[in-house]
Amino acid sequence: MAFAAYFLSMILFVYLDGWHTRELDRPMRFLLALPVLLVLLKLPYQKNFLWYGVIFGALGAFCFAVFDRWVLGQDRANGFEHPIMFGNTSLLLGGLSFCAFLYFKSEKNTPVLTVLAFMAALCGVFASLLSGTRGGWISLPIICVFILWQSRDLLDKKIRIWGACLLIALGVSIVSVPQFGVAKRLHEVVTDIERYQTGDFVYNSVGQRFEMWKGAVYMFKMAPVLGVGEYHSVAIKQKLADQGLISESILRFSHAHNEYLTSLSLRGIVGLLFLLLVYLVPLKLFLNKVRSHQHNWNVKAYALAGALIPMSYMDFALTQSMFSHNIGVMFYAFSIVFFWAATRWVERD
Repeated sequence: MAFAAYFLSMILFVYLDGWHTRELDRPMRFLLALPVLLVLLKLPYQKNFLWYGVIFGALGAFCFAVFDRWVLGQDRANGFEHPIMFGNTSLLLGGLSFCAFLYFKSEKNTPVLTVLAFMAALCGVFASLLSGTRGGWISLPIICVFILWQSRDLLDKKIRIWGACLLIALGVSIVSVPQFGVAKRLHEVVTDIERYQTGDFVYNSVGQRFEMWKGAVYMFKMAPVLGVGEYHSVAIKQKLADQGLISESILRFSHAHNEYLTSLSLRGIVGLLFLLLVYLVPLKLFLNKVRSHQHNWNVKAYALAGALIPMSYMDFALTQSMFSHNIGVMFYAFSIVFFWAATRWVERD
């Protein structure tokens, strides 16, 4: 119902914005994911196949990242995608792989898959680091704390303490090694802010985001209920730039690199409410399953992985408009559907 409501709301916003129906392409993926869910719930299944897909996805992302950085010599790994989208997706695959690790560990007779899943979790994180996608890194400590807390019955206290120490040591090591480029990307945040304060917006990632967010706030104030619309925003941003309120360097961007501000500026408070519906309804449903099956890892692992998806996307949304990209919509809608179907499968068993 949340997915269908989001798509129907987008029909309204596209109509108000001049009926450019091509803009229904990405929102329609939410609607088209629903028949897939209905079919999956009825079909026989191999429940471990979803874990295999997650694991090989994270391993594959790492291979692409290594190839991009150390074979092609690129500054940021991208896997033939936008670096931000690649980095965020890789990081989420790493988190899902850790859920696979917990699942196979609870099975007790799958040591090879347990080790492979743990390695895939690390690979997903490393792929994100090699992409230089700083916004996604904010979610790392949140995800780690959430998963470690939820797995306290499966992983004894000693393992959790050693795991936390290992993560901290690994983080310090990664920042210290110049080849990873993490320290450089973190240092650029400080220099970008300093440059922004001097009025330098061009080729300044953080500064341009500040300008985009400023422009989004201006547009939200103009039409707080239903927003100004994506196509109408082009002329409005040009006018704001002509008045010197925002930098002309951001006019080439169609969104604010922030999902919440993009929704508020283009679709107003109503649009933001439908966006939050798409995040919070799946999160609530998966967390309900986590609580209902607190000590049954056959079910809990799938529900935990499902909860990670909206949690991660809500963090990614702070610095990127994930739903403005095909991969962002597809990964979210279909991963939610896959893990919900899997949760229901094992729950039924």
